[in-house]
Amino acid sequence: MSTDEDALTAAGWHPGRDAGDRAMSAALMTTAVVPPATGIRGWELFPAARRALREFFGLVLHPVAEGADVAATGCVIDPREGRHALHALRALGDTVGEDVFPLGRTDADGLIAVTESGRLLCVDHGGRWLLGDTVADGLRALARGRAPRRITPRRWTWAVPVMHEDPLENAVRTALVGVYALHHRQLFDARALRLTVTALRGIGAQVLDRAVPLPGGSLDEFAAPLVARMRPLIDAEGAHLRSCALTVTVSVPEGTPAPYSSVSCAVRVGHSAAAPTATELSLAAGAGTAFGRPWEAVQGCVRDLDRYTGRVADRVVRPR
Repeated sequence: MSTDEDALTAAGWHPGRDAGDRAMSAALMTTAVVPPATGIRGWELFPAARRALREFFGLVLHPVAEGADVAATGCVIDPREGRHALHALRALGDTVGEDVFPLGRTDADGLIAVTESGRLLCVDHGGRWLLGDTVADGLRALARGRAPRRITPRRWTWAVPVMHEDPLENAVRTALVGVYALHHRQLFDARALRLTVTALRGIGAQVLDRAVPLPGGSLDEFAAPLVARMRPLIDAEGAHLRSCALTVTVSVPEGTPAPYSSVSCAVRVGHSAAAPTATELSLAAGAGTAFGRPWEAVQGCVRDLDRYTGRVADRVVRPR
């Protein structure tokens, strides 16, 4: 086989394929599995899973060549291969915020599942993965060896140029850039900044943790009144910014839906004894933002902050 498209057709797939009763029989056997423990729901055959099974059930795909990005692998499409993996696949569904249904197993013993939105996911010894935005794309990616996207929390950091001598003003103005980026990318509209002050450059006791509401008006006008509100809070605790770490976090509004509620933006100053004026900007996003519109919005926010800082972010991926 010379192309990934050949992998599906060679396995017996064709446009309009319908495995009919065989697929539905396998689905019924899967949904009949009793949850192994209380608190875990059984399988539910939602429309996207039904369509995927009718189209692809019974196919045995083989890998194509050596793989474009990673080792190519084959798979078998049969939900019964994953019917006893309720705990693992339910946890995956909770992570991405969608119900999932088992679809089969890869040659590398990874469980593959379809989401309510029709995406193809995989759980294996290496973690959780998005294989494709459609089942067909995901199966072709497996057979071709295209790199999947890891479903895991991510964090990006930037070293921010020091624009103001006052570290508090520098932190607040930088945080307001985050407020704008989050709003511009329609992740959420912040209503407050959270001010945290920690002694001994961040390794001592936390001396202040307070939410400060954003004032009315335009973002350009927010900085001065915010600094004016925050400074007395710091002074009241007897904290000295020369020896403390200061963090200003863009607070997620209450009621923000998942996965947008997992996104946060923060600015740190004073956390480094070697560079006490250094300012760090960070953006964090939960595993549920790994695909779809949340992924596009977070990536757009990263690009916005790249442009603001004039540098590409250092990205930290946290495998789970």
